[in-house]
Amino acid sequence: MRTIETAVSFEELRDIKRMSGADIRLTLLKKVERNGILLNVVLIEGKAGEVERFMEKLRLARAGG
Repeated sequence: MRTIETAVSFEELRDIKRMSGADIRLTLLKKVERNGILLNVVLIEGKAGEVERFMEKLRLARAGG
């Protein structure tokens, strides 16, 4: 289980989850504003390897890779 804060929309996170093939569950906990930027606080549930698979795909997607 892991919690992240991200400016990525929840819909895009679901798309990235689908593309990664990771067996995880995403839950939008809340939205917070920090320095004028709206961030989604998202709970990622799943086995450690599956969470890491998703996080790697997220990193690549946000870096343009």
